[in-house]
Amino acid sequence: MKDKIAVIDDHADSLEILREALSPAYQVETFSDPTVALSRIKTGGFSAVVTDVMMPELNGVELMNRLLQASPSLPVILITAFGTLEAAANTIKDGAFDYLSKPLNLNEIRLVVSNAVSHFRAAQGVEEKAGLPKQEPNVSNVVGKSEKMLRVFKIIGRAAPTNSSILIQGESGTGKEIVARSIHLNSPRSEKPFIPINVAAIPEQLLEAELFGHEKGAFTGALFARDGLFTEAEGGTLFLDEVGEIPLLLQPKLLRVLQEHEVRRIGSSVSKIVDVRIIAATNRNLDELVSERQFREDLFYRLSVIKIELPPLRERKEDIPLLVDFFIKKYNAQHNKQVTGISGELLDQIYSLDWPGNVRELENFVDRAVALATGPVLAPGDTELPSSRKPGDKWTEHLPANLTLEELETEYINHILNLCGDNYITASEILGINKSTLYRKLGRPRK
Repeated sequence: MKDKIAVIDDHADSLEILREALSPAYQVETFSDPTVALSRIKTGGFSAVVTDVMMPELNGVELMNRLLQASPSLPVILITAFGTLEAAANTIKDGAFDYLSKPLNLNEIRLVVSNAVSHFRAAQGVEEKAGLPKQEPNVSNVVGKSEKMLRVFKIIGRAAPTNSSILIQGESGTGKEIVARSIHLNSPRSEKPFIPINVAAIPEQLLEAELFGHEKGAFTGALFARDGLFTEAEGGTLFLDEVGEIPLLLQPKLLRVLQEHEVRRIGSSVSKIVDVRIIAATNRNLDELVSERQFREDLFYRLSVIKIELPPLRERKEDIPLLVDFFIKKYNAQHNKQVTGISGELLDQIYSLDWPGNVRELENFVDRAVALATGPVLAPGDTELPSSRKPGDKWTEHLPANLTLEELETEYINHILNLCGDNYITASEILGINKSTLYRKLGRPRK
């Protein structure tokens, strides 16, 4: 039996064009009145909805909102004439599966509807299996209107209802954990645990016990049996941050969990079935690690069924005003302030910087600026911009010309540490090495 698609448009010629484009593959019902369509679609049986935005009485966005209240997993595709990224981003954040701008490309509409139907089938299967209440889309902490972030919103919306493993790639500070949490919150697992672990922050000899658990007496210091994080995350999501740092010897055991959905405590001969979704993140190039045989190829493919690439802030500077506004509101509440905005002069200065620490670094700056603000508008005098990020200021300017490669590396590491306020965890993330390696390179004892 063909999947049933609802098409809504107050123009008869548009309805006919869409019917002809979709009817070979789907059972298509067309509606010129959105209120009639709303009543009919609520009775069920539809796998996707395609609706124009500009309609009298009830526009497409309002129609979508009412449909999603009744059936949050029903994919709604909006046909728009606005064509602006900000408006389109808002529709995705509000729950639209996708948007298409006029004039329509019929091949594109067929592809988008096909993806929507596949998404709906997957979502229905997950919900029936899990027996969990449906959740309305929520990406409130993922901020942006740029084209690159719009793509991220789309992937979150499509990937969240599934059980697929997800790999989030991006530089340090781009918001990988925030995206992972958004996926979890929009999934049927949202009422179950979301457990994050930074693989690079756990000593290698303890990581296996942390992930899989151990029996009493399994090793020196194991005074009692303990469940691992896979067991604690039962029914929910385990977020493996900096997964590129997982030791080679431990990778086959992680692969087994992904393949067989079972874990075994250290010291035990009994395996336990677990239902856990894996979302992994890294700021390293896993393709290179695979080619260097530092990361198993089969594990890489298991982790990256769905990939999300988070752009650095320097590639999405049009999002800076939205981010600044979001952080001002956040830190007004924390610091009991009433900052209402930012001066054009300070915003221009922010635009001129590259922000290698990305959104995290910008957030720290706004946090400090709000805390120190003397008036209702953030201004250049409230706090200093990162001095090493000012235009024309290069960290190599004052270095001798005859440094060895090892000395240059040490200078760069110290430069990054200075930028991070001597935060070794953040510095190791920016440098793409684990914390132990950072201490070793500097010849310093671990903190």
